[in-house]
Amino acid sequence: MTTMSRYYISRAFMAAALGCLFALAGGQWWAGAIAGVIAFAFFLWAPHSQRYTVRREAGVTPLRRDERSRSIRDRAARNAFVVTIVTVAGIAIYYGTVSPADVPVSLLSASLAAGMLTYLFSDLWLRRT
Repeated sequence: MTTMSRYYISRAFMAAALGCLFALAGGQWWAGAIAGVIAFAFFLWAPHSQRYTVRREAGVTPLRRDERSRSIRDRAARNAFVVTIVTVAGIAIYYGTVSPADVPVSLLSASLAAGMLTYLFSDLWLRRT
């Protein structure tokens, strides 16, 4: 048995456990199956994504982050943090001085969504080379 096949077998069990846990927590059985398939697809994609270095001698945990990957992750997180803080500050200034009222929760959710999208796009942009 090769070292990568141990990784794939262990991740198949983890994906199946996730699907079962989802179904046992009150979800539909088919939704649990979809969650398990999506998780296993992620595990299949991860060694080929160039986000990790693959060390085959490590057995069931062959994926490691290298210095470039950590640097990209840190810069993307910084960009997302800045966007989130600026949007929250803009919301606070607007609803604190310009139009005094309660802040809608949907705007705060939109601020978090903007930060998350910034992280994803920034991460993809920095990894393009």
